[in-house]
Amino acid sequence: MHVGLIGGIGPAVTFLYYQRLFEIALAEKFPLELTVVNCDMPQFLNNFSQDKKENQANIFADLTKRLQSAGANFVVLPSIGGSFCLKEFIKKSPLPVQDVMTPLRSYMDKYKGKTIGLIGTNKAMNTKIYSFKKEVDWLIPEAEQFDDVHNSYVALATEGKVDKKNSEILISASKTLIDRGAEAIVLGGTDLFLVFKNQTFPFDVIDCAEVHIRHIATLAAR
Repeated sequence: MHVGLIGGIGPAVTFLYYQRLFEIALAEKFPLELTVVNCDMPQFLNNFSQDKKENQANIFADLTKRLQSAGANFVVLPSIGGSFCLKEFIKKSPLPVQDVMTPLRSYMDKYKGKTIGLIGTNKAMNTKIYSFKKEVDWLIPEAEQFDDVHNSYVALATEGKVDKKNSEILISASKTLIDRGAEAIVLGGTDLFLVFKNQTFPFDVIDCAEVHIRHIATLAAR
């Protein structure tokens, strides 16, 4: 199937999805059909910060029309932050929407009843990833650490890279959540691979980007 990908939020995760889908297609020997359109990051951040759901949903829908014209069978939204307007987007989209939440929800079934730490944007943390999994007891950073995590995440997502300071903030916040009783940490932002990739921790790290990519690869192979 032909994959349509909304890129640009942010640049690093756009490349990650392409790279991982390419690697999986090569390993599993299926032809990868993929078209990418770019979403303007500053405009998205403005709509996100002001909770302009309809505005951003319209932008996503317009981008999806371009993917449809290119022959895509479905559209991939590789962003948990972008899911703030997911309901509105699904109603407007001319193609089926493959969001992060659906495969992550299935993956998290094995953690029902457990205490799980969560880091990401302020919206993702405050809403416990938009209230998507109530069977989990979520822990989020507190006080100044909450704002530090949000700011560090937005910085790395916007710039497409992570510096030492932001990396230390995000890892420290995760360890604090484990100390408070979390049994695992959910990376509530697809760009967080920039910090946690190729590192070993004495606790489970659930990368929503990798869960989503595996799901998309299964669809692409059909």
